[in-house]
Amino acid sequence: MNFLKKVGRRVADFFEISIPGTLFIVMFLIFVFNVVMRYIFRNSQHWAQEFISNAFMIIGLLSACVAHKYEDLVVFDLFYSALGGKGKNILRLISNALVVIGISIAIPFAVRYVWNLPAVTPEMKIPQNIIFASIPILFISAVIRSGYRFVMDIISLKDKTYLQRYNDDDTQEMLI
Repeated sequence: MNFLKKVGRRVADFFEISIPGTLFIVMFLIFVFNVVMRYIFRNSQHWAQEFISNAFMIIGLLSACVAHKYEDLVVFDLFYSALGGKGKNILRLISNALVVIGISIAIPFAVRYVWNLPAVTPEMKIPQNIIFASIPILFISAVIRSGYRFVMDIISLKDKTYLQRYNDDDTQEMLI
């Protein structure tokens, strides 16, 4: 089981950290290149703007997986904070179940849309399905993490501890 966890973490880190990090560095270098070309040589590169826009979208979508991983999202938890342990546990169960169900329904449609997307970018002729492939990756990541959290909250409810066993402040132990 530890081997599968390590493999899962490596795969998740590749898609959520390595790809966006590398793409951000390349995007920044192309941005600097385009600034130099535009203001020094008076020759703006249209392909650079297209690359930057598409890279920014991919970086944002794949980086959202990391925000979901650490629950580093904007939330309105005034009602949640006022509840006791059991109430919080039940709300977490409902929340994670809604995410799993809703996004699981959306995954096949997103994959079909991305797979059948015939468009290419105007300048660089990159197929749009490569660019939009980050959407199903985000969906799959959210379903796996929310499913794991749902199972952990079921265990807490069954044990009557009602504790959140993932992403607490003391440990950052996660499935992936």
